[in-house]
Amino acid sequence: MLEIIATILLLLLALYVLIGIVFYFPFIKKGVHKIDEGVKDAPKFMKVLIFPGTVALWPILLKKVKKGELS
Repeated sequence: MLEIIATILLLLLALYVLIGIVFYFPFIKKGVHKIDEGVKDAPKFMKVLIFPGTVALWPILLKKVKKGELS
């Protein structure tokens, strides 16, 4: 029983991370500019640096992009 629960939790975590990875690519192309306009001139290295945070926090970032919030 414990193995089944652990497997389900790991599958849910993998799904969450997969959605985050898929979200990253359109977010880095268009969405990040809605939140912070200064990213347009940022180097590629910065986009690599924000990858883990984007994957981890994709639900929050998605809400911000939909609202068009500027920080």
